[in-house]
Amino acid sequence: MPKVKRYKYKNIAAALAILLLIILGISTSCSSKADSPKKISDSSSNSSAVKADSSSKKAVKKLTGNYMYVTAKNKTDMANGDLILVNGDHSFTGTVNNTDTVYSYLFDKNGSQIMSTSSTQLTAKKETFEAFGKMGNDFYADKKISTLMINTAMPAEDDEDSSSACYEHDTGLAFDLHLYDSSTGAYPEFTGEGDYSWISENCWKYGLILRYQEDKADITGVSPMAYHFRYVGIPHAEIMTANKLCLEEYIDFVKDYTFEKPLTFTAFDDTEYSVYYVAADKGSTTNVPVPLDDSNNERPNTISGNNVDGYIVCVNMTENAAPADSSSQTDQQAATE
Repeated sequence: MPKVKRYKYKNIAAALAILLLIILGISTSCSSKADSPKKISDSSSNSSAVKADSSSKKAVKKLTGNYMYVTAKNKTDMANGDLILVNGDHSFTGTVNNTDTVYSYLFDKNGSQIMSTSSTQLTAKKETFEAFGKMGNDFYADKKISTLMINTAMPAEDDEDSSSACYEHDTGLAFDLHLYDSSTGAYPEFTGEGDYSWISENCWKYGLILRYQEDKADITGVSPMAYHFRYVGIPHAEIMTANKLCLEEYIDFVKDYTFEKPLTFTAFDDTEYSVYYVAADKGSTTNVPVPLDDSNNERPNTISGNNVDGYIVCVNMTENAAPADSSSQTDQQAATE
């Protein structure tokens, strides 16, 4: 008869206690991870932004279910949108709508002026100034510095400057920063150094990018400008920052993603997006597919021409997001399946 080992009750109790502690430890660890926020902290550097993920089958399934077509007019629509590439090789031929002057964006929520401008009549697209205003308010709240000055936006009609940076100003999507020290009356250059590095490190949260960086000069063809910012929109600014891409690179980067296999991305505020490229047809129009939700409503989306050869679509995939405003889109065709 084989020998049977007999354990004393106190040894069994001790073993069970140890096992229970291990289980509790694992449970606590898992719970801690689940409760960890996905947001990027305000102190994060550019390189810490969350990287894009193209592996989500769930997002792909949502996109290729019911959908509709938006008809884009290639001659005009490809030259308009937040992501148009404007440089020495691609001139701006679009139109600038929904403009505003800068004055009302220089104040905090209490009505105190916290920023300056070279002219209260500076004009740009409203979304550009909204992003500037939010960023400036958050900068002031964090640093308590009120010397930011917006120096240039859209050029005056008689401005004949032909630099690539000026081309960007034509779009209403770009602005230059300067500084104004009211205590001395001086106008120091904005170098983005010291406390002001906060601007370049956080601008992506507002849909803005530092357009001309030193390590991208061979691609942009423009010397670095620490003061020149460009609105590209959310989440594009975050994706570009996460992957260290300038706008020229991003235009090519997005071409790897299609309606059938989009780039899926969870932004710092936990909003889920799908981004994809649609090549322009050779004819006068292009049918751009846009997904519908489970109730056959158009998902919130933006369609931007790239001013080169097609369109970049960004879809808000977050459940219960507000439906898209159909009035803001180009001609649409019901093409669900």
